[in-house]
Amino acid sequence: MPLSLEDNGVYVHEKRTGVPFPSALGPSLKLCGVGLRKKSLIPFISFDVYAFGVYAADLDIKEYLSAKYRKFSASKLQGKKEFTDDLMESDIPMAIRLQIVHNELSIGFFRSIFEESVGSRLQKFGGSDYKELLQRFTSQFRDEHKIPNGSIIHLLREKGHFLRTLIDGQEVGSIQSKLLCKSILDIYVGEEAFDEPAKEDIEHNVATYL
Repeated sequence: MPLSLEDNGVYVHEKRTGVPFPSALGPSLKLCGVGLRKKSLIPFISFDVYAFGVYAADLDIKEYLSAKYRKFSASKLQGKKEFTDDLMESDIPMAIRLQIVHNELSIGFFRSIFEESVGSRLQKFGGSDYKELLQRFTSQFRDEHKIPNGSIIHLLREKGHFLRTLIDGQEVGSIQSKLLCKSILDIYVGEEAFDEPAKEDIEHNVATYL
């Protein structure tokens, strides 16, 4: 059953951009943390690309992870690699909501960002034979899609390790791949997550759902 993305009308703001994120999407997905994706073009100069929120199904977190981790406090689990790895490997429904915050961002540039970040993780987790899967994912971001400032992209991990992609509410593709789902999540909660404070918030809040 597809995940519901209905906005609950209660918001948490990403503090650097002011972008509001619903505290829940539909009946099952709870907000775990918000952050900001920046991109460097040359040393010491960067710009904001998108704000993001990471959501997870709290009841599924209990089902999949509580037996192993409920004896630990949230503070003990923060930064625990095994806990994060289990979250990424599991079949827990999750969503990443991206909101564009740059005025002149082309879909081609956005595609190149994912080619770099997702590609490196597919290679890390899956070895050298990753390019076909990467191309299947990035080809969803076709040139006819426009992503002006304020556009919202959802990357949804649904049951069975399906990654479903939506741009401004329109579904643009669905790929069943545990490797791809894990690689996408690693960008936000893995060892080399690009917003460390956001990662810490996500880890802490996921732990509180146990």
